[in-house]
Amino acid sequence: MATRPAGSGVLVTLVTFVLATVAFLVLAVVFYSQMMSATEMSIKSKTDIKNLRTELEAAKKPNDEALALHKQTASERDALKLTVSQQESAIQGTAKTIDELNAQLAGVRKSLADATTERQAAIEAAKKDIAPLTSATTDYSKSIEEVQKITHDSKDDVERNYRARIDEMQLNIDGLGKERDTLRSRLEQAEKKLSEFEVKPEDPSSLVDGHVIEIGGPDATVYLDIGRKHRVVPGMTFEVFTTADQVQNNKEGKLRGKASVQVLRVTEDTSTARVTRSSANQPINRNDVLINAVYSPTYTYRMMVYGKFDVNNDGKTSTGEASVIRNRIQEWGGKVIDSEKVTGDLDFVVIGNPPPEPLPLSSSAGDIEVQAYTQAKNDYDTYNRIMKEATEAKIPVLNWNRFQVLTGQGN
Repeated sequence: MATRPAGSGVLVTLVTFVLATVAFLVLAVVFYSQMMSATEMSIKSKTDIKNLRTELEAAKKPNDEALALHKQTASERDALKLTVSQQESAIQGTAKTIDELNAQLAGVRKSLADATTERQAAIEAAKKDIAPLTSATTDYSKSIEEVQKITHDSKDDVERNYRARIDEMQLNIDGLGKERDTLRSRLEQAEKKLSEFEVKPEDPSSLVDGHVIEIGGPDATVYLDIGRKHRVVPGMTFEVFTTADQVQNNKEGKLRGKASVQVLRVTEDTSTARVTRSSANQPINRNDVLINAVYSPTYTYRMMVYGKFDVNNDGKTSTGEASVIRNRIQEWGGKVIDSEKVTGDLDFVVIGNPPPEPLPLSSSAGDIEVQAYTQAKNDYDTYNRIMKEATEAKIPVLNWNRFQVLTGQGN
């Protein structure tokens, strides 16, 4: 039996190793290639998945909007269904009402047709009844025309007669006018002659209330001939004049008496007074006369007080200060007539400062301006009316200055 050489086994082993190594390398290259290809595919798959997710999210947003829109549309659809249902109900009710109105209209038309038929029948019957009166109406019209002609002729006659009478009366009027002028002239002459013998009414403010009977004593004391029985009270003031004639010349109150006195004590028949104002060149003498326009020993004067006064001499007039004058009149025995109407039984009118005439209102004046203008106009008109009525009735009018003078007040 032949034997193999020893080196052939090694060679076979080496060849086998080489072949195995080559096969391993081939397999390694194949596996590496497949692994690289799988890695690329994995990366690509991840990228595709990411892109797909992005697309899915992008596609999901419109889908959500579409879903919300679908829900909103469904809600609107339900609301529209409800509205349509309500309108259908209303239409059905309206249709029912229309049917009822049509039925009523048919009834009215029938009633109207019946009434028209009845009216036509009544007209025909009336025509038959009126026919006999037509001829009478014609005759009546002719009679009216004849009466109108007669009336027109009579009217002309009446107008002529009246014109003649009017002319005659106008002549009488002219004659009476001349006679009136003659009588008026004679009346004026008679009034002038009568005024020469007329007894003028005496002004109460000029009446003497008392006299000074004694002078002297402490604190410039004087004694008066009027007392408690003459209604004199303490605090009363008098203006002192030499004679009553001086009062007549003092109508505006610009000139005063020669002195003023105020009663301090009162007895039954006499009074004691102090001199509150005097004149060095005109001393008080016995038998000087005492004047107080408010006071009278035997008579109660009736006096009206109206207007705004400045009693406290602060330069501001007010209606409230008139109450001082009213109180003084009442304290001194006079009677205040609470009225703005001048009556014939008044003895005096004590009137305040004359109010200014208000300026005309502008076209843009408001309620406050209108109210103020109305009040000012009323005050102005009332003041002038009282002055006019008192003057015409010959009632003495005293302003505050003259009131002070004739009651012995002030400095």
